[in-house]
Amino acid sequence: MEYSVLNIESKLFGRKVLMLDESVTPEAYVSEIGDLIKKENPWYMNRLCDSTDLKTIHAFEELGFRFVELRMFRYLRIENMHMGARSFFPWEVIELGEEHIPAIVDIIRSYPSDDRFSRDPLVPAGASLKRLELYLKKSVTNYKSEFLYGLVNHHTGELAGFRNGEFTSKKTVRYFYNFMAPAHNTPAFASMLEAAVIDALVKRGVSNIEAITSGLNVEEINEAFSTLGFRVEKNMVLLRRIFE
Repeated sequence: MEYSVLNIESKLFGRKVLMLDESVTPEAYVSEIGDLIKKENPWYMNRLCDSTDLKTIHAFEELGFRFVELRMFRYLRIENMHMGARSFFPWEVIELGEEHIPAIVDIIRSYPSDDRFSRDPLVPAGASLKRLELYLKKSVTNYKSEFLYGLVNHHTGELAGFRNGEFTSKKTVRYFYNFMAPAHNTPAFASMLEAAVIDALVKRGVSNIEAITSGLNVEEINEAFSTLGFRVEKNMVLLRRIFE
């Protein structure tokens, strides 16, 4: 049975958190779950399913999995996009480093957590925010395979917002998170950040952006479609099972 271990979540919860491969069938799960439990002793297990594949969804539900999130997989080609980010002076996008972590943490802590971990009553309170902090710190230290861009005032050093992601190939990146400081949480500043990040990625030879958005985040979905031209590739549902 193919699966991966989610290292940050496993570190956070003190037990293994696993993501089952999409090729794992309910039948394979039944026949191999005993050996997997002996090997990994998981606390939490995920399985992504096509949102229209009700047969598979219901089969995993019968095995103890429960729905936790609808995910929209989006795609954008950017090789010929020129967003004109230079006109945003004195605001510019820079690669953030460890010295920016306190400002990053201040921004994310200014918002209430609202994701599948914070909304799930079976997950310890506060875990969602700590998980997010760990992922953003990883982006700073893994600068060769991930990126963390911030919109910074060239004169004052103030951080207005940031976006991070990873390089899945030389030409493709996958977006993770973006946040705006409360004082700059406006459509104008959000557009500045988005345009400047795209400019920076184009200069690095990136031609494709992949993004995954929770169905809960309607504002981001509308912005991605109406302003930037993202296209939907597929919709998936995330199922989870929690073990004793």
